[in-house]
Amino acid sequence: MDTRVLGRTGLEISIMGMGSGGHDPLGQRSGRPVEEMKKLLRRAHEFGVNYFDTSPGYLDSEVILGSVLREFPRDEIVVSTKIPLAGGHSDDPAVMSACEVEECVDSSLRRLGLDYIDIMLMAVAGPEYFKTVVDVHLPVLEKCRRDGKIRFIGSSEQTRSDGSHEWLRKILPTGIVDVAMVGHNMINQSAEKAIFPFCKENNIGVINIFTVRNLFWNPTRLEEVIADLKDRRLVESQAVPDHAPLDWLLVEDVESLVEAAYRYALHTDPVTAVMCGTIEIDELEQNVRTFEKGPLPDDLRARLAAVFGRVEEPIGN
Repeated sequence: MDTRVLGRTGLEISIMGMGSGGHDPLGQRSGRPVEEMKKLLRRAHEFGVNYFDTSPGYLDSEVILGSVLREFPRDEIVVSTKIPLAGGHSDDPAVMSACEVEECVDSSLRRLGLDYIDIMLMAVAGPEYFKTVVDVHLPVLEKCRRDGKIRFIGSSEQTRSDGSHEWLRKILPTGIVDVAMVGHNMINQSAEKAIFPFCKENNIGVINIFTVRNLFWNPTRLEEVIADLKDRRLVESQAVPDHAPLDWLLVEDVESLVEAAYRYALHTDPVTAVMCGTIEIDELEQNVRTFEKGPLPDDLRARLAAVFGRVEEPIGN
């Protein structure tokens, strides 16, 4: 699998990252055997995936992932996890105290069974927490970096609610974020104007999330979303059909909307890697084949931009 350099971190990561979250994090909600999920993670590594992401909010994903990652040479893998500083990735708007920040870092290290975390991604609900994060939380994260517990500080965003990237717009100009985990897909392309130019100019590594989610594999959900966007006049009523609204993407060598979504995101400058969260080995193998293909044809990208250029909604779920 191809690799790219993750911005100014200098880390060389696979263009496909292996996630452990989503609606069924490593099969824990559906009761998948842990050994089956470990086999999936090992298979991803065999394909050349060396970037793995997790979170303490993904049930026991840190523990499961860590038990597999410890089988590999540490300098051959890149690991990120998240720290829910304010709201984070849950419905609980709790704000961490300064002492809780390092405790959370230490807890993730214990669950993963690792000596250090390559990228600690701040999880913050929105820009209203900016001052607290900068004044209270970041000094502790900087101390953790100096102490060797983490190597780089990054930030994710609340993709379920912050479709216009208000948190990242606020935190990125501080210069403290080396990696941005950004919600971006074929319908909500707003990061291409709001976030990506700044990342490119400042050599910030970009990890693409919300690339597929429910939207591009569930035809019913896709039609619901398109109908809603038309009702709110964010998409012109005649721009795409009401039924199978994106099937015009299935031309030439584009076999599915999921494939189109991955290829669109992966070949959007300056995206470094795109996250994959499947728990099925056959889907993993299909995704690997997709990632080996090139970008979507230029005319398809142009039409996507023309149709969805005004969308700044948290599209994906």
